[in-house]
Amino acid sequence: MALFPLTILISAALLFLVQPMLAKQLLPYFGGGAAVWTACMLFFQSVLLAGYGYAHLLSRYLTPKQQRLVHSSLLLLALLCLPLLWRANINPEIAVSPLAAILLLLTMTVGLPYLLLSATGPLLQHWFAGRFPLRSPYRLYALSNAGSLGGLLAYPFIMEPLFNLSEQRQYWVLGFAVFACCCLLLMWRELGQLSPAIRAVSARVNKRFALHWLALSACGVVVLLAVTQQLTQNVPPVPFLWVLPLCLYLISYIVVFNQPAWYQRSLWLYVFCLSMVFGLLLFYLGRQFDLISQLLLYLTILFSGCMLCHGELARLKPEPQYLTGYYLLLATGGVLGSAAVNLAAPLLFAQYWEFLLVLLAIYLLMLWPDGKARPSWQKGLWLSGAVLFSLSIVGLEWQLGQHNVYSERNFYGSLVVRDLAIDGQQQRQLIDGTTSHGAQYLEPPLSNVAQSYYRPGTGAALAMQYFLPAAPSRNINQLRHRHFGLVGLGAGALAVYGKPGDSMQFYELNPAVIKVATEYFSYLRDSAATIQVIAGDARLTLAEQLTQNSAQFDVLVLDAFSSDSIPQHLLTIEAMQLYWQHLHSDGVLAVHVSNNYLDLTSLLRNQAATLGLQAYFIASKAEGSSPAAEWVLLTNNQRFVRQPAIQQALSSWPLPLNPEVSWTDQRSNLLQVLK
Repeated sequence: MALFPLTILISAALLFLVQPMLAKQLLPYFGGGAAVWTACMLFFQSVLLAGYGYAHLLSRYLTPKQQRLVHSSLLLLALLCLPLLWRANINPEIAVSPLAAILLLLTMTVGLPYLLLSATGPLLQHWFAGRFPLRSPYRLYALSNAGSLGGLLAYPFIMEPLFNLSEQRQYWVLGFAVFACCCLLLMWRELGQLSPAIRAVSARVNKRFALHWLALSACGVVVLLAVTQQLTQNVPPVPFLWVLPLCLYLISYIVVFNQPAWYQRSLWLYVFCLSMVFGLLLFYLGRQFDLISQLLLYLTILFSGCMLCHGELARLKPEPQYLTGYYLLLATGGVLGSAAVNLAAPLLFAQYWEFLLVLLAIYLLMLWPDGKARPSWQKGLWLSGAVLFSLSIVGLEWQLGQHNVYSERNFYGSLVVRDLAIDGQQQRQLIDGTTSHGAQYLEPPLSNVAQSYYRPGTGAALAMQYFLPAAPSRNINQLRHRHFGLVGLGAGALAVYGKPGDSMQFYELNPAVIKVATEYFSYLRDSAATIQVIAGDARLTLAEQLTQNSAQFDVLVLDAFSSDSIPQHLLTIEAMQLYWQHLHSDGVLAVHVSNNYLDLTSLLRNQAATLGLQAYFIASKAEGSSPAAEWVLLTNNQRFVRQPAIQQALSSWPLPLNPEVSWTDQRSNLLQVLK
């Protein structure tokens, strides 16, 4: 009997341990954006559905002996495929969309093992119900979720800090081998004692109940993904911020299925109603809250929503003979929820509207008829609340969105172009997520002056305006023909510092940003320099250009951040080495480090020391509508640094040096740089 809980625990832990591991490995190849995680979740939910479908068909149409033969064969085949994952080097040189590339890569690397792990829960619960008919198999479902929770927590606190990505894959492969042995032993010991007549029953339930299950399951997944999206707009999409919401999602399942009495519907309704108010405030005014407040409020929204969705699923669960069909419907709902966020929402919405809409959907689901009579006044009051919430969205959107001239959403994020009156003049702003990524006054002479983080006197501006080669012999030619590289386009504000004879190469991953910079801002077309905009991930493009004997830069500016989120793969020591292969020995690397939540100065100081460079900090105070700007310059060019304009701009480091902070491609820890 002990093999049942042991095998389920191991399978569930592996099932959720591999999710952040593979997602983290994929991040660098898709710009380090938050959408990588939601795309991975679509894959995992889809394969989970396939696993549940396989479990249902196996248990319904085959005898125990036939089930054992089929499942054993697939387990042995998966074991033979494991060396592919052991040595996997995920590098998507695939001419398809980012979403399609992620789904294809995950299928090729972990498809079959993940399907078998997904099928383990319902299969073992079905076998347990046949082997021990007097015991409830739903306790094993709670145990499965507990194992999933353990796997998730193990990743950010054990696997990620102690092992690099290659080692993580190897340990996961070994874990799968242990699981396969346990599962094979269980089948050959226990399935022979099941009656050949044991079959799963198709879920012949009322269509109303089936639709209710689907809706509740889908809303649970949508609120999970929507909250994770909102969190990672302003903080880098890293395993810890994936794991935390998913942990709460699983805890809600554990609570309601293991201890049904803990689900008090009326209590969680009150908490959720309050959460809907929090949701409105965070969606429109999120930057007014500090990181801890945002985290607590978002997680309250998520947990209360999941407790309602999963509590209702537990309350309405069928008899054990319908178990595999019930789980199949839950998995189908999960896939529908993931598809809604990954496929439907980007096509339908220019912003992340699914966050507010799923809150409204969960609220309305509580009115779903379940055979209990409710007084009409109660229904009327409930509907009035839905109307009030909807009107609040419309009012806030009209008030805050009336100045928008353009908006677009794609795989890489949500962009808004907004015109505002600043000091009596029209200013156009580029908003990425919740953060301004460039601004321009629409009328001369100010239209030719860079604004925001790139205004005169900021770190990047000084580096581009005052660059001098270390050797005076290079002066004449160098001052006439400077070569700048800029990772991250934004509104193109840094183009104003280009002079006749200069060349500038902008690297930009998001095609929407290129469109906005060329069509809605004039910095690029008004620049005196020769401008080239290169589409694609900067790091991958720079690595490719090395093979083409690319010209070296005098100044390379790194400002590829989405909202306050930072693509970690652009700040590893390997990335820094790549940048310096593109820079002259006396060049300057300017890194934008303005951030509400993270302090990157220790990281860059340590990376500079490793490369034998000096690091300098330049902080510019907020001026009018322009925010405070912080930059770090890395160089050994003392002739450049000693200029009076540079010396006057240098600032003291904001925090003492932490010598432990160092990121590589194989290992990085966001917790080290939290403010």
